[in-house]
Amino acid sequence: MNKAIVILNPSSGSKESVKYKEMIEQILMTNNYQFKIRRTEKENDARRFAEEASGEGIDLLVVMGGDGTINEVINGLVNKAHRPLLQVIPLGTVNNFARAVGVPLQVEDALQLIENGTTMQVDIGEVNQQYFSNLVNIGAIAEATYQVTPEQKSKLGSLAYFFEGLKKFREKDVFPVTIETAEITVETEAMLVLIAVTDTFASWKNILKEAEVDDGFLHIFAIKQLTNFEGVAMLTRMMNGSLKDQEQVEYFKVKKASIYTEETKVANVDGDEGAATPLHLSILPGHLHVLTSER
Repeated sequence: MNKAIVILNPSSGSKESVKYKEMIEQILMTNNYQFKIRRTEKENDARRFAEEASGEGIDLLVVMGGDGTINEVINGLVNKAHRPLLQVIPLGTVNNFARAVGVPLQVEDALQLIENGTTMQVDIGEVNQQYFSNLVNIGAIAEATYQVTPEQKSKLGSLAYFFEGLKKFREKDVFPVTIETAEITVETEAMLVLIAVTDTFASWKNILKEAEVDDGFLHIFAIKQLTNFEGVAMLTRMMNGSLKDQEQVEYFKVKKASIYTEETKVANVDGDEGAATPLHLSILPGHLHVLTSER
């Protein structure tokens, strides 16, 4: 009999998480899994439970939560001798990772992947000995997301992050940044630097279309100072997936990079506050196996 662990973040999805727990239990029993439920109560619980799953040789690790919970799980699995198949049930506000890897956003549909999903290998990024599955970004716009309250997220969803970022955009905070790669060193000034493993940004898929989940590269976008008019035009082009082709953007496709700033900047890592500059980044190609609906 196959073994599974379900990591459930009760704060994601509010009271709905109780209903979903009953649904996942039924599906696992139907598919002859021996399983146990692990509820998160505090920071790093999900990471600890993922390490437990790895150590016990678990076949399937189901994560019911948002991008923050997924980030903890990934940090618990990376570089372990055994890494179970990962199944994401999106209960968060943004769900960037689920969107990027082709997991349905409707919980009922995502649960069905246990029965009819396919497996894909996905890349994982590393920044200053912390791991990420989607995106690292630095700049005042990125830091503004830390100000979003649970009440704003509940009322506005992913738009809460957009509105906080827009406030900072109007302040025109530009900072000197140096980007070093094996091939080139570039010094420039930027409003925002994005380091992507997937193509999904702020809940929008295909924004960073160069960044495929299994291409084995980091994709770096340094966005220079923009006027209000240029900012609106840039947003339109981002929606079309043509960010790297814009005159105000420096783009790099690399295996490793280091990023330095004159003033210390705190990076946003998969939606949460992370490491401070300087940042040293690398890629772990095809490091995790994930259930997806994509064929």
